[in-house]
Amino acid sequence: MALTAAPRHQPDMTARYDNQDGRIRGRKLQERRLRLWAQAKGCCASCGTLTTFPDGFQLDHKVPLFKAGPDTDANCQVLCVTVKGRVGCHDRKTADDMGQKLQVAIGDDGFPI
Repeated sequence: MALTAAPRHQPDMTARYDNQDGRIRGRKLQERRLRLWAQAKGCCASCGTLTTFPDGFQLDHKVPLFKAGPDTDANCQVLCVTVKGRVGCHDRKTADDMGQKLQVAIGDDGFPI
């Protein structure tokens, strides 16, 4: 009597990496980030702060995807991120898009940070 190995379960990776929701991912997304950051000359579209590549900014959709905004270069902008307690423009815009108010951090001296 010969023993045969049971077939191994292979997870369906197509659901994770497909493009059915219309968003780009991976290398194409990184190419878009670099291209739009260079077009913006590394500056935040909202406050003009100079940002660093790749982690000093977020690529933000002007019209959010959940409000049926397209995932195109024309609908994207560079926004600065939160650094050392200073709330970045991306966090502010995201909160505004979601209809939320940002929590203000209070320092030891009782004043907002």
